[in-house]
Amino acid sequence: MNEHHAVNRRWWAEVTPVHAASAFYDVKGFLAGRSALGAVERQAVGDVSGKRLLHLQCHFGLDTLSWARLGAAAVGVDFSAEATTMARDLARRAGLAGRARFVEGDVTAAGTVEGGPFDVVFTSFGTVVWLADLDGWAETIAANLSPGGFFYFLDAHPAATMFDEEAEEPTIAYDYFQAGEPVREQGGGADYADRSYRIRSESRSFTWSVSAIFSALEAAGLTVFEVREYPFGAWRQFPDMTKAADGYWRRRDGAKPLPLLLGFKARR
Repeated sequence: MNEHHAVNRRWWAEVTPVHAASAFYDVKGFLAGRSALGAVERQAVGDVSGKRLLHLQCHFGLDTLSWARLGAAAVGVDFSAEATTMARDLARRAGLAGRARFVEGDVTAAGTVEGGPFDVVFTSFGTVVWLADLDGWAETIAANLSPGGFFYFLDAHPAATMFDEEAEEPTIAYDYFQAGEPVREQGGGADYADRSYRIRSESRSFTWSVSAIFSALEAAGLTVFEVREYPFGAWRQFPDMTKAADGYWRRRDGAKPLPLLLGFKARR
């Protein structure tokens, strides 16, 4: 495994039980019927009834299982043994073990996943920022995508990841053209899902430009289409943001809009 990914796997091993217990992920609500999917990705992906869906970097499975509830035969892949073990248990508790399966593996080197090829390959929120190798990631997507299927991506807009999320006003803190060099975060920071928890593990993160993401997919033989940018976020990226009735976070009235989410599809 890539050395940066090995560091990050330890980080995720530590925080996974914290996340599962947090109000942020609301496992209790999910088990009671709440979907973990937002309107943006549900509309973009469309009806998944009877389709085979592969979810890359699935964490402990809430999105994967939400797609399974909508009728997909879903497979989730994550490099964290703690996360995939928890996902399998959650599938059992939700009565979805027959529709969802979880595989431990690094998405940059997963190869062909059993159960494919897949009609939909899906990834969203907190994904490529953790990856040191976009080419391997794109090759995994291409290897698992059926000829008539599509890949769907939804995540923080790379432009938004340049900013210091703790600053009162957006302040550039990171290089947009990072060129594959990681931001090295030491232990001691607050967890995004539970701000009271201080993470002991260190981590590595990467700011990939839009062109780097698209170029990796194109090099793997895929064509990008239906590119969408959104001026709202899926979490509180800046202090002035508030959650609207639709579940998305928006900046205060009068603030200049920023591209906060990036969504697109790719196909052969």
